[in-house]
Amino acid sequence: FTGSWYDPTLEKNAAEALIANKCVLISQHADSMGAPGACEAAGVPNVSYNGSTYESCPETFMISSRINWAPYFKHISECVNTDKEIATDWCGGIAEGSVVLTGINQDVAAEGSFKAVEDAIAKLKDGSLKVFDTSTFTVDGKTIKDSDIVFDGYYHESEKVSAPSFDMNIDGITRLNENFG
Repeated sequence: FTGSWYDPTLEKNAAEALIANKCVLISQHADSMGAPGACEAAGVPNVSYNGSTYESCPETFMISSRINWAPYFKHISECVNTDKEIATDWCGGIAEGSVVLTGINQDVAAEGSFKAVEDAIAKLKDGSLKVFDTSTFTVDGKTIKDSDIVFDGYYHESEKVSAPSFDMNIDGITRLNENFG
């Protein structure tokens, strides 16, 4: 966590600190080249956000995700045309086309990566794979109890409130810092 939306220096420093702590893959929810640049310099694979960093980081760029606003604008248009209220907490995922992925960098991806990503997308779309499957982790050594947003075995982010809202400190994941968690 850097506590800033766009600070390339802080993002680079954070990535370098993670790499120094033996991190083997870095992904970020930021648009700068701070983390991807640090990954390229250190030879650590990177999953970028909101656009491909392939041109700048051809040796470490793996794939990236980005938001596609078209499904929400379609929702808005349909609401306006039918005099329905526009959902302000509307959120879509891969199934709705609101989250899209770039192509995989075949030059650095492990064999089978493309198929694994295709399989995961299909499972996300049919609902058999949940991003925050709470049966796969613990917090403070305990399983996650049901609540307004955790039920049916997973954290229902984006179904009740707009993302991001996940704020659990999963056992086994070492945080760089606790300043902004």
